[in-house]
Amino acid sequence: MAFIFEELRVEEYTYPFADIANILLEEQVKKLNDNHHQPSNINAHFTGFNLKSRDTDNLLRWVGDLISRDFIGRPMNPQIKCSELWGVLYKEGDYITEHNHSPSLFSFAYYVNAPKGSSPLVFVMSGHEIKPEAGKLVIFESRLVHKVPPNKCKNRCVIVGNYIYNKNSGIYGVN
Repeated sequence: MAFIFEELRVEEYTYPFADIANILLEEQVKKLNDNHHQPSNINAHFTGFNLKSRDTDNLLRWVGDLISRDFIGRPMNPQIKCSELWGVLYKEGDYITEHNHSPSLFSFAYYVNAPKGSSPLVFVMSGHEIKPEAGKLVIFESRLVHKVPPNKCKNRCVIVGNYIYNKNSGIYGVN
């Protein structure tokens, strides 16, 4: 399903390997914690920016192919890469304040776990809300200001990443 608002684009997809990957991805997010490099807008459990495994590599290949095809218009575009990848695990009351991912080009949120009461992803200017569902991927242009209101459940788990043109940069300087 595609939405175009705030003159920018948002796309939703379903990960075909969610049933297999989500259990492993959630375990990985739960194990990692990086309080020293956590951005001030994230008020939840944060993994750090270098989330990496075979399962995240598979997810990133799929996301990169979708961005190349649906946002850039060229399949298998080697000129883009994921510059940062992290996980966030929410407990009740956790939230993320308004922010964007500029200067990255495209960002995504992949819902690993979304129990009843999981807060939506809210795009601030339009007020558009995306309901989290396990296995759902949301790709959006990084300039879109968004937030996650206070969560009303335990174990809302999401993996987030930024794509840039293939050069050594990113919003947090991680390659």
